[in-house]
Amino acid sequence: MKLDLSHHAPLGINLQREQRFFTTGIICSIFYSLIFLPRYQQARSMLYDWKGDKRVLIPGAIIEDFGVLLENALVGFLILALCMLALIIYHYAYHYQGSKSIYLMKRLPNRWEMHRRCITLPLLAALICLIAAIAFLLIYFGIYMVFTPKECLTLGQWQKIWSVLL
Repeated sequence: MKLDLSHHAPLGINLQREQRFFTTGIICSIFYSLIFLPRYQQARSMLYDWKGDKRVLIPGAIIEDFGVLLENALVGFLILALCMLALIIYHYAYHYQGSKSIYLMKRLPNRWEMHRRCITLPLLAALICLIAAIAFLLIYFGIYMVFTPKECLTLGQWQKIWSVLL
């Protein structure tokens, strides 16, 4: 089933181009966020030493904090969300170009129609970016907590995330 979003976009705008931009951006953001995995793997491997042909946990070894390993892995979602907010400005400016559809929009009975068409899809896309970033944050935090030996973790990992992210 194809979802028709044209009634939420400015009249005459190339919606497929915007959908391609968003889809490409979200895919690139997901792939960029995967840099967390090799960072985590490297930090985790530093906890072990080889005794003959067997890996042994180094006594007293502590893994780097989750926030340090995460660093800027989720920045792609932030950049895409900011692009979507800039798209709101483009949607408003679009009404003043070419056929000057601003005059048509001002004559419509619903005075909020233009604002709805300019704001809805970019805000929805920014919300999707936020949800995706939170989902990957939770997935990566779960990986960090499950696969790291308990004796190698420092306390307060969840609280330390915010000092790095903010």
